[in-house]
Amino acid sequence: MEDVDYALDSMRYLHDMQKGKAEIRDVVEKEQSVVEYYWLCRIDWFETVSSEVWTENDGLFLYSAHLDTRNNSLYPRNDAIQLLAVSFRTLRERVFCNIFDEKRYAVVEGYVREIWQRGWDPRDYFYVPNLITCPVPVRLRSATKLYVSVTTSPCRAQRAALSVRINRSSSKKEAVAVCVKGMDFQEDVSLRLLEWLEAQYLLGASIVTMYKYTVSKEVQKVLDHYESLGKLVQIPLTLPGHSPNLPLVRSQYISRNRQQKRRHELIPYNDCLYRHIPTHRYILILDIDELIVPLKHRNYADLLAFIEEDSGSKRISSLSFSNVFKFPMNATTPEHLYMTRHSLRSRKTSNRRSYGKSLTNTVTVATVFNHFALHRLSPNVTGTIYVPEQLGLKLHYKATCPIESHKECAELQEDTVSDHSLDLFASELERRVNRTLRELNF
Repeated sequence: MEDVDYALDSMRYLHDMQKGKAEIRDVVEKEQSVVEYYWLCRIDWFETVSSEVWTENDGLFLYSAHLDTRNNSLYPRNDAIQLLAVSFRTLRERVFCNIFDEKRYAVVEGYVREIWQRGWDPRDYFYVPNLITCPVPVRLRSATKLYVSVTTSPCRAQRAALSVRINRSSSKKEAVAVCVKGMDFQEDVSLRLLEWLEAQYLLGASIVTMYKYTVSKEVQKVLDHYESLGKLVQIPLTLPGHSPNLPLVRSQYISRNRQQKRRHELIPYNDCLYRHIPTHRYILILDIDELIVPLKHRNYADLLAFIEEDSGSKRISSLSFSNVFKFPMNATTPEHLYMTRHSLRSRKTSNRRSYGKSLTNTVTVATVFNHFALHRLSPNVTGTIYVPEQLGLKLHYKATCPIESHKECAELQEDTVSDHSLDLFASELERRVNRTLRELNF
């Protein structure tokens, strides 16, 4: 009967969507009271601080925990621990947080936000990404070390806890950090990756954070090189729960389970957001076949300054750039200059809600989706702002038309124009790529 109820619920939601009546989950939270189990609540200390990629607590798979001191509407008088976790199916139980410093502990009720909107896919027979917000009692505010575990009933200990990342905000933040989802490449994409990384640094990204399933030894050499320069952070990644983690099996599983893949990607994306809140003003989520190019400015920082002044608000959630597809044309260009070889672009710009990617503000956002900010910290934050095409574009490099656009493939691939959006940067990009190739003996 459970399967029947599940199918009926999904069908009802799809029917409501067609009628324009489907529920949309709130993206701004109302104030909640801090519920602390202070009296008659005694729990044992945890036994270990987990060093695993995933830590299981009561059927929840915890990935990372971050102290969040930003102003927010949910717990306006408290700092919070933001815990990224995966549940199998939508989480319907209440969640309780055991918070420890070096000498004391507190048990509080957590607040769960699913990092998903049902309108994207109402089915929930998947591992689902969640943000669990644990308000920190004022008496623990000055702690320099914190640990957290979760339960589905109050006043119960867990053997393993997570160490909470506590990074106070820098007095002067860098402009942009780039985030890349779990890299899963059996083949050698080292030359493309090298050029792509040099393009990010040329355009103004100060660091690239890359999550990594499996890569070739050549790709690993590129990652290690940029990490040694302090320009890149690489973070090993596995799948949670009962998902496969043998490299070849995992790779096939990821490629064949598209809807699960989309949900899994949201954990590293949001971990990347929280890692860079203290150090960067914006994060930029990209794949290594994508590039956002300013068309009237030399770098991201200048572009952001112009947009913020023009919009009249620094309470921006995200800035979305329209997508155009780039196809190969210039066969005389060396193969290691993959982007320059793609000198044609689709004349048509994708619908601004399709394929766009965004610069996301680390001051105003609680969660991110692949393409834009999702949950916002307070009501006085803008929705997504769509950047005019004359200011910047997202270039999406493809050998052929992507499978998702099969209905318009002929128009995309046959109606093309020469693209000069990279011309301003091309010679310096080539110089940097060639220099790094020599350094790596490629």
